[in-house]
Amino acid sequence: MLWLVLGVARAGWVDPDSPRSARTTVSLVDRVEVPLVFSDEFEVEGREFDDGFDPRWTAIHKNDYTNAALHYYHQEYVRTSNGFLNVTTDAVETEFESLQLSKRRKGKIKAKTLKKEFRSGMVQTWNKFCFSGGILEVRVKLPGRHDVGGLWPATWLMGNLARSTYVASSDYMWPWSYDRCDRANQIRQEISACKPSPHYGLDANRGRGAPEIDLLEVMPGSGWLPWGLKKPYVSTSLQVAPGKTNPRPSNGDRPHPGQWYEGLRFGKNSSINVFFYGLKLDHHDETSYVADAISGNTPIRETHFTDFHTFRLEWEPRGYINWYVDDFFLYGIDDESLGECTGAHVPDEPSYLLINTAMSSTWGFPFPCPPGCDCKCHDCVNPKCKCAMPPGFCETLPAHFLVDYVRVYQRPQHKLGCSTDTHPTKRFIQGHSDRYSDPDVRASRKRPLRDVEVGGGPCRVDSDCGGGGGGGGSACRRRRCDCKEGATGPTCRAAAAHDDVIYDDLDDIHVFDDLRRFYAPPAMDRLCLAFLLLILAIVVAHVARTKHQRGLYDY
Repeated sequence: MLWLVLGVARAGWVDPDSPRSARTTVSLVDRVEVPLVFSDEFEVEGREFDDGFDPRWTAIHKNDYTNAALHYYHQEYVRTSNGFLNVTTDAVETEFESLQLSKRRKGKIKAKTLKKEFRSGMVQTWNKFCFSGGILEVRVKLPGRHDVGGLWPATWLMGNLARSTYVASSDYMWPWSYDRCDRANQIRQEISACKPSPHYGLDANRGRGAPEIDLLEVMPGSGWLPWGLKKPYVSTSLQVAPGKTNPRPSNGDRPHPGQWYEGLRFGKNSSINVFFYGLKLDHHDETSYVADAISGNTPIRETHFTDFHTFRLEWEPRGYINWYVDDFFLYGIDDESLGECTGAHVPDEPSYLLINTAMSSTWGFPFPCPPGCDCKCHDCVNPKCKCAMPPGFCETLPAHFLVDYVRVYQRPQHKLGCSTDTHPTKRFIQGHSDRYSDPDVRASRKRPLRDVEVGGGPCRVDSDCGGGGGGGGSACRRRRCDCKEGATGPTCRAAAAHDDVIYDDLDDIHVFDDLRRFYAPPAMDRLCLAFLLLILAIVVAHVARTKHQRGLYDY
């Protein structure tokens, strides 16, 4: 009964289309029943995820500058169809202007025109839905063919203080999960535990960051790899900073004793990911740092690309993370393994969901580059590029990453919200909004997220507004959609959603908190406070004197 009450109390993110059988799940760690707190069943046909269209997800519409990406993320390449979320990847050219790679001429900034030969999709719940601890479960069918490389489908989590693909937001923030005052790392971690007055509502002397938990990253292809691994396989990872200093293993080699994290737990067919231990984020010499990828690999089969399978992780902040597929254990990490090695901890940051299919020249493409081949040429139309592409790749497009559902379950000690009482993010994001906005968009049009529209989309008949499920029952009036209660989005196709508990409110910022945003030095804070108190004392004295003078003539 207690679980039922808690489930009702935290139902603001539960999709009304979720079946009753999914309203609880049994933990694979301790067999405890855990209630559903978030879900999306994707039952409503034709949902769109453009900015301002959906309360849960936002489809990214921008270039991806990370990981040697070959694609452009296009908002139209994520839709719902036939009861699934459909993330499409195709060989479609996109030309765009890049202000990040712009040049200044005669005092004016001139954008550089770039071109990508592929389009794909990414949706994320950044600054909409986040959770800190719990069980994440997705049922998916992977895109493309199991034996043809080139696609990089993924489902993952990231701390809300960084927005994926928005590089300015992740610098010195990703993937820190470290709460110790370390003078060497202080200048590398933007929100360090060494800061006594970090402002923006952040706690003093508390290290913060944006760690990454990868539920699945899939490498399709064929053939055996070193150390007994066969493609296709799935990688399950925790990415954290600070990374381990030398001695550490080299990519491609198994770690020797003392080189890597101890106590990692592996399932029957899983093994350590020897192909990627992390990377160095190069800045100025003193501010460069290493991010570790603590990862396991597990072979998967053709059926994962032709049928649906369930991927799951169970996450206890500062405790453990366990990964599963179809309820079989794959891999596990405990907090002690991190703490004893680098002092990092299993993340406790409010984290958001991401689903995407990427393409990268570093993921499944020919390596090393074949002799005489221009391996910077990636184009399915140009026959000269064929040698730089995985064999048979272009024939697999368009490819569809299908998601049947996404569900999150939580115990009472876990929290919902992107900005919680113990881990606020709201004021920091507001104070650095430019970091979370697309740098290729002109400043006059920049805004991290638009408010979700409620109706107003064009229509001709009622069926254009809703389409059943959570959005059914809305109407077309004067050629504009009018949403019924519980439906939202321009065409009323999304079920409304909200946090049941709001931990902070930007409209309730106290004056001194607001001043601290602008006057960082503590001495200046005290000077401003003294000045305000002086003004207040003068006003009070003036009022008292006026009342006294009036009292002299009050007969």
